[in-house]
Amino acid sequence: MSKMSISDLKAMLASEKADALAAISAARLAEERADAMDYYLGNMRKDMPAQDGRSRAVSTDVADTIEGLMPHLMDIFAGSDEVVRFEPVGPEDEAAAAQETDFVNHVFMQQNPGFMILYSFIKDALLSKVGIVKVWWEEREEESRETYYDLTDDQFALLAQAVIESDGAMEIVAHTMNSRSQQESKAAG
Repeated sequence: MSKMSISDLKAMLASEKADALAAISAARLAEERADAMDYYLGNMRKDMPAQDGRSRAVSTDVADTIEGLMPHLMDIFAGSDEVVRFEPVGPEDEAAAAQETDFVNHVFMQQNPGFMILYSFIKDALLSKVGIVKVWWEEREEESRETYYDLTDDQFALLAQAVIESDGAMEIVAHTMNSRSQQESKAAG
């Protein structure tokens, strides 16, 4: 086994030290978050233990402060029609920037629960020292099936023409004629 160089040893020790400090910091942060949640819920047992035969102290100052800040912060971030605005770089970009602004705001606030996402994000940041939102774009095709009953021959022909014009986006899976339609066809012929 070859001997480790001094620089490799120093690098390995620095890495181990950084990992240890990160673990200590993470543990401290987890404890602070747990304390913050206890304070938010009015649980003061850690700092003000109850004496025997006495009631426990309850303080809702943390909850009152956070809940008091939430309307103001929500008004800042979600109080207008535009949660986000794209600024044009030049005069030729004005129409595109307006369209991008409208589209992103529609997707965030209408197609997604934008208000609740912001609310949860801000409240988590106040209570837990970090607010995280996961963002992704997903494209998917949705299939739907429709069933038609008692179509006339002309109605079926229109439907078949629409299927042909859809370039494969639609298809007729099954087609049957019921006995009443067959009898009416024979009687008419």
